[in-house]
Amino acid sequence: MNTPSENFSKGLFRVDIPELGEPIRGKVRDSWVINKNGSKFRLMITTDRQWAYLKPVCTIPGKGQISNLISAYWFELTRDIVPNHMIAIPHPNVLIAREAKHVIPIEVVLRRYMAKSGTPTSIYYNYMDIGRREIYGIKLPEGLKANEELPMGTILTPTTKAPDGHDKELTDAETRKIVDDKLGNGTWDKVKIFAYAVFERARTHSLEKGLILADTKFEFGVDTNGNLMLIDELLTPECSRFWLLETHEKRFMENKGPEPDKDVLVRWLAENGFTGKGLVPKIDDAIISKQFEAYAIPYKMITGNDLAKPANYLSGFNPKDLSIWLTK
Repeated sequence: MNTPSENFSKGLFRVDIPELGEPIRGKVRDSWVINKNGSKFRLMITTDRQWAYLKPVCTIPGKGQISNLISAYWFELTRDIVPNHMIAIPHPNVLIAREAKHVIPIEVVLRRYMAKSGTPTSIYYNYMDIGRREIYGIKLPEGLKANEELPMGTILTPTTKAPDGHDKELTDAETRKIVDDKLGNGTWDKVKIFAYAVFERARTHSLEKGLILADTKFEFGVDTNGNLMLIDELLTPECSRFWLLETHEKRFMENKGPEPDKDVLVRWLAENGFTGKGLVPKIDDAIISKQFEAYAIPYKMITGNDLAKPANYLSGFNPKDLSIWLTK
């Protein structure tokens, strides 16, 4: 890996539990599928790994706890709308979940604002940089601006779930065929109903807390009884954009980016010569701190909680205890 080891010297980079075998390592989560009393569970440990340009570039101490705990908060707040996989949070980095029998093979992305972004699947990139006016099969009017609220309200912009990270844009009809061919007619329509309802619950709740929910990504699965459920992470500052309501209008009028700025690390890397190829530079501690705050500010505002001090992030974390619980 062409990354200085110092970039991963702080925080939780990876977890190994020999009693449970080799984990499934995702971008930020190490997980194990456990058979217990005839049922399958998943032990998910959210690390502090930070990715940029489709590569792990550093760790952000405390980020894993923010993602795990805020997911738990939203899972609890929305379980009356749609079931989810959460069973327990035995440690701030750890989620014990029901294992999905099937995973919906789609990234369910909802957008309320045209957030400025250079990724190929963003509506901003396609609208501004390429000049398209029909994106994801949705017709957009002329004259939209970066970080502006979409005139038609919340839209759903599904993409493929590509293993290499290069997701592809889909229309509603294309998505329905993919999902319904795999899981039965009407499945995609149910996913959409739940997705819009959860987004609206989160959007209005965030506004009450002083935050704009600009966009987010959901993942759905199907349980052993054939019921849809939310899985993976939910409405974290990493998979969502939360902006300060108090400053957004003024900054928008002044053509300034929203706060907090979750792209601070990506921008710093580009300014220092890394956009996905070559050697990742050693990342300054000040940039790590700014990236952490971009996640911590929404977490604190939404949950009302503070994190432990950095030295105590892994206090009480004993992988052996977890393996005993799951295998006894």
